[in-house]
Amino acid sequence: MQYRNGVAMAGFLLLSLLSPMMISFASNFQDDSTSISNIIHMDNLSPSSFSNVEDGQNECGLSTYSPHVQTAFRREAANAEDEPQIGESTAKWLVVLSEVGCQSRTEVMPYAKQLGAHSLESTILSGTWIMSFESGSEANSILSKAAGVNNPSDEYILSSTANDDLPFVETFHPMRETIRTPRLIPSDTKFSDQWHLQNTGQGGGTSGEDVNITGAWDNYDGSGVLIAIVDDGLDTTHDDLSPNYKSSLDYDYCANDANPDPSSWNGHGTSAAGVAAAYGNDNYGVTGASMNADLIGILLIACSMNDNMESNGLLHQKGAVDIYSNSWGPNDNGYTKEAPGPLMLAAFEEQAYGGRNGLGGIITFAGGNGGSNNDDSNYDGYANSRFTLAIGAVDDGGDRSYYSEPGANLIVVAPSDGGASGITTTDIEGSGGYSNGDWTNSFGGTSSATPLVSGIIGLVYDANPNLTWRDVQHILVNSAHKVDAGNSGWTTNGAGLEINHEYGHGMIDAGAATNLAANWTNVRAEDNWTSGQINVGTTIPDNSASWTTEYLNVSAGIKVETVEVLFDADHNYRGDLDLTLVSPDGTESKLIEKHGDSGNNWNEWLFTSTLHWDEMSDGEWQLKVRDMGNGDAGTWNHWALSIHGTTITTDSDGDGLWDSNETDTWHTDPFDIDSDDDGLSDWDEVMVWNTDPNVNDSDLDGLDDGVEVNTHGTNPLDYDSDDDGLTDGDEVKIHNTNPTVYDPDADTDGFYWFQDCNDSNAQIKPGAFELLNGYDDNCNDVIDEGYNMSDYDTDGLSDYAEWHTHLTNYQDNDTDADGLEDGDEVNVLGTDPLVYDPDADTDGFYWFQDCNDTDASIYPNATEILDGIDQNCNDIIDEAFLTSDHDEDGLTDYLEYHNYTTNWTNPDTDGDGIPDGAEVNVYMSDPLVFDPDEDLDNWYHFADCNDTNAEVFPGAEEIWNGIDDDCDDEVDEGTSPPTEIGFASLQTSVSSSGHVEQGGMVNYSAQAIDTNDTINWTIEGSPYNGGNVSHTYLEIGNFSWTACVSRENVSSCQDGIISVIEVIDTGNGDNTNGGGGNGSNSGNGSTGGSATNLGPEGLSQITPTYIAIFTLSVLLIALIGLLLGRRGGDRKNTGQIGPAQGKYASNQYASNPPAYGQQQANYPTHNGVESEYSPQGKYVTQGENVYSNVPSAPDFSHGGKK
Repeated sequence: MQYRNGVAMAGFLLLSLLSPMMISFASNFQDDSTSISNIIHMDNLSPSSFSNVEDGQNECGLSTYSPHVQTAFRREAANAEDEPQIGESTAKWLVVLSEVGCQSRTEVMPYAKQLGAHSLESTILSGTWIMSFESGSEANSILSKAAGVNNPSDEYILSSTANDDLPFVETFHPMRETIRTPRLIPSDTKFSDQWHLQNTGQGGGTSGEDVNITGAWDNYDGSGVLIAIVDDGLDTTHDDLSPNYKSSLDYDYCANDANPDPSSWNGHGTSAAGVAAAYGNDNYGVTGASMNADLIGILLIACSMNDNMESNGLLHQKGAVDIYSNSWGPNDNGYTKEAPGPLMLAAFEEQAYGGRNGLGGIITFAGGNGGSNNDDSNYDGYANSRFTLAIGAVDDGGDRSYYSEPGANLIVVAPSDGGASGITTTDIEGSGGYSNGDWTNSFGGTSSATPLVSGIIGLVYDANPNLTWRDVQHILVNSAHKVDAGNSGWTTNGAGLEINHEYGHGMIDAGAATNLAANWTNVRAEDNWTSGQINVGTTIPDNSASWTTEYLNVSAGIKVETVEVLFDADHNYRGDLDLTLVSPDGTESKLIEKHGDSGNNWNEWLFTSTLHWDEMSDGEWQLKVRDMGNGDAGTWNHWALSIHGTTITTDSDGDGLWDSNETDTWHTDPFDIDSDDDGLSDWDEVMVWNTDPNVNDSDLDGLDDGVEVNTHGTNPLDYDSDDDGLTDGDEVKIHNTNPTVYDPDADTDGFYWFQDCNDSNAQIKPGAFELLNGYDDNCNDVIDEGYNMSDYDTDGLSDYAEWHTHLTNYQDNDTDADGLEDGDEVNVLGTDPLVYDPDADTDGFYWFQDCNDTDASIYPNATEILDGIDQNCNDIIDEAFLTSDHDEDGLTDYLEYHNYTTNWTNPDTDGDGIPDGAEVNVYMSDPLVFDPDEDLDNWYHFADCNDTNAEVFPGAEEIWNGIDDDCDDEVDEGTSPPTEIGFASLQTSVSSSGHVEQGGMVNYSAQAIDTNDTINWTIEGSPYNGGNVSHTYLEIGNFSWTACVSRENVSSCQDGIISVIEVIDTGNGDNTNGGGGNGSNSGNGSTGGSATNLGPEGLSQITPTYIAIFTLSVLLIALIGLLLGRRGGDRKNTGQIGPAQGKYASNQYASNPPAYGQQQANYPTHNGVESEYSPQGKYVTQGENVYSNVPSAPDFSHGGKK
């Protein structure tokens, strides 16, 4: 994270305070469940404008704080909303009280206690207090109600001596604790010499790439200047630091004591101190930039800290410290965007306006080491404050160190590591710090560049102790020198200063800076201008190279020092954005460049730029944004522009010339933008055209200077701008020509182009003799006049018409030599007199008379024949055959030839026995296609509804077969169904009780009553034929069998299961299998007797228990059989398929079988059409027709159950 804005001095407040803001107040406790996010509803807090403090306004509270501090309060609120867990876990809260909060701590304490605060701590901001509560959720709930966040009508006003008409709590947020880390120090090659102070090329560097400090040391060494190293501690007893160390002024804000000595592992501050102010010229150790400056350490970043600790550290010994050097900041990972809180910002402002006894303290901050992560110093709210100096780094070759972050906020760069060598400086004595000795040669990063600048500023103060904080910035900007000259980022701003986003204004130059400081005249008091909040509310197009731009015209008359842009946008991936500020001079400040930052939003982020230094503020400023990533859209909510600098000398008439210059130098009227009224401003005449601002026609060409410049684009100092011998005035006023374009006489015939109708032909000019040639020879705007009445060749066409209209030879009466005069071709025949007219087929007719001049048989009045050709050229083809019918087939010859392509001489073209006329007019058949009678029933295919069946034809006898026999589109009309023929039933028996031992044989028998029936078996997957079959079972398991009887493609089947069990050893008695079971269709068949061991030993083994189990099993089987038999209902058939299950004598009735008995109703459909009658029971297959619900014979081996 990083640093920024603070409280402002009264003089600045008179110019730059925001309009007052008050959050709606509370009156009654109601809801204790206030969410953490409610603490940020500060919609009325907006930097809408800078305004003067009104008389009687409160001396504390939000309305009295500077724009930067108010913005910080709003930003902290937004952060708390984005990360509500911060408030839930934070007991300390920063609270802004209204008028009553201006009282002393003793007077405020009772109110704090009524709020539930356990402790109360004042801050550097009047009216702002740090209150501690039992928990974050308790603090949020109480403070939200006290501020009326949830419901403005719920006022919660403490009973006190305070003015009850004012709200008590204006705004609040949790005090976040953060950890600040030193800037990264790259592990590069150590080098013992301090090349950054004098680079001779040692270690592989480039000679001269240093801070040019040795000359400055001839006159200045930093005496009388106090530099504070704000860091992780400082080795106060180091022999190279202790001579000028002021132990009475230092402090440790982590331990709250006056001993900033570091832990052994915290060597960062000690090394930074050596770069800035190690004691020098003593034949010992190293030399600091300000070798004789006083030095103190402020231990701050060695522990977690909050806004209040940071502000206290930066205000420590404000009256004594001249320079605060800070080599730390937020994480440089490229996606951390962090700014200081309102107290730290107030400390920055207090240092600027109250430090060094009103001259302003200097605060330097490391610009950041995240260059390799595409980080930007402007994403660091500490380094991009206009009250701090952001420092970048270059290596010993004079190029940007790879880690150094670019940024429009950078002011200068200074040497550090990143090249061949690191920085040699002090280290914690002994084994602590970065080495085992008292010095290190591996220090680096912007952490090293920053104290180097701090030390050089000590020399600048030594040269001129009366410099303000802004004077120091001016001196650094104007004394820095250009490095890495080949870098494409260098450009020149509108004031002529060379700038670069990677180097700011260049490398700090100690010699040039001290020389400039010695004779420096303090800049005038600061002037500030702001636009106020500009609402945009525009969607930023996703993944588009096109800019969304806002324009703002400024007329503040400020010579710019720093520019600030407040930007607020909602975006789910803020790293997708580019944001650029463009000044009226066209100078660009890149504030955001696309980088890998997936964070949400740019909440009230304040960017700073030093790149517009010394430009004039007036003109059109642009802020443009675009989204260069894909998939995450955003909204630009609002923005504001603030410009800081000094107001320039008065220009009363606004012409760009100061009044003093107009009166003293140019002698023009300072109150008249155009003193000579020639259309050019005095500025344009003096600074652009170098004309006399008091003479309206400087070149005396008859045109005013303004008319020449603004209207005609001529040179107001040249009476003949195009050097064509014609004055600009004559060209404009007399000849109406362009005075900027040379007017030639190209053919040198004595006439200018604007007089000569053809300036490329000397024969054509005014007064020349007119010829018949298509030109206006005499330039009278008439061509070939006098030739429209003459006919030289007497062909009936005038010479003018022959030349211009017909392009014929006016001296030859037959131009194309075809025997026809040009006049006859044009006036009589309508032919082209330029084209020879032939009689190609020599039939005595020209092509324009003959309809086919390539065929001698075709000509007017020839005999017409039937061939599709117009022989007699009367534009009618074959007209003689329109009514004739040579083959007498009922079709005219013309129709046969042209329409049907039949043979007009053959009455039956396709030879099918039907005349062509009958096929066309009667049968509508194709006379070119033979029409067959495939079933030879004497009916053609187009008359026969089935030409493949000789029994089906018009007039045939209709029979009951589901076919339209007589082709009248009705089926079986007038017929009746046939009488049903009975079908014998199937009876089966199995020589087993349903199980058999492994290896046993089972005999199957089936009997059909009708000897015409066929019996087929499928047993264990094997087919058998006949009424009696046997099958031996070799495997243990359950195996199915099926018996089917069929007649004439009608079949009925029964099936069952045989269980094959393991052989049981039952002694030597005789084994006898019980009788086989038989079945009938009634479902009441019984299972045959089971096998029983009848031997003596077998009988002796039958126990009472076995008998009981067997008896129960038999009873259970009988009961199940009885129940299943009852389930059969009234269907008490005898096991044979009787008439009720009907089979039909002929397949021809399969699609619509007759009814029998009472078995009707709800019959199935066949091929989508419901049958009038349909049998019930299991599916019966009859040829290709399938019917459902025809019952089958039961399986007697399982008691009739299917």
